[in-house]
Amino acid sequence: MRLVIFLLLVLVSSAALSQNIYRGIVVDSASMANLPGVHISVKHTSRGVATNTSGSFLIAARPIDTLVFTSVGYHAFELPLMFEEDALFIMLRENRIMLQEITIKSNRLYPNKIENRTKVAPQTLGKIQMFESPFDYFWRLEREKRKLSRVIEENNRTQTFRQVITDPDVKTIMMEDHHIDEEMYYNLVEQFNIQHPAVHYFTDPDAIMEALHGFFEKKKTGR
Repeated sequence: MRLVIFLLLVLVSSAALSQNIYRGIVVDSASMANLPGVHISVKHTSRGVATNTSGSFLIAARPIDTLVFTSVGYHAFELPLMFEEDALFIMLRENRIMLQEITIKSNRLYPNKIENRTKVAPQTLGKIQMFESPFDYFWRLEREKRKLSRVIEENNRTQTFRQVITDPDVKTIMMEDHHIDEEMYYNLVEQFNIQHPAVHYFTDPDAIMEALHGFFEKKKTGR
């Protein structure tokens, strides 16, 4: 048992200086749409990659490194990797000019049917197996499966919110009900997404709409 603990300590300490493969998705903080062409670099190095057409990326870095995310029209974002998971979910804020608050006069719920877009994550070894079979747990293929599994699970958990927030009918409803233009709509939704991350995991589309309307109402009254 002492040998196993010693080996685990050696693996953990060496992992801080060794490179890992980080997998992730970059999305717009307002629309939650995947962002292609975002540049991701390891700070203070010349290493970098760009997100693909689905907003996904893979990059090699050490846990002590910091990733820098940049894209035209968006605020740059820096992410220290220490204590971060290998699977990353990044929201970039668009560089918009804030407009005046809006007036709310009506309230409507989600008009469309939610589609089931659940994907099956690969089977991985659990935490118990880390102690029972540490070499299998830290095997490269098993690490890659865990990364992919976390990305898929995050997408599954947020699928209802992503469908609601990207639905053109929702944008129309909110703009009409609150008498705002498209730019103001995205500004407010961006603030909502950043300030209320728990709503990303709601499974009831009407509850998401109620939360959106409530947030817009608070902005109107200045509370």
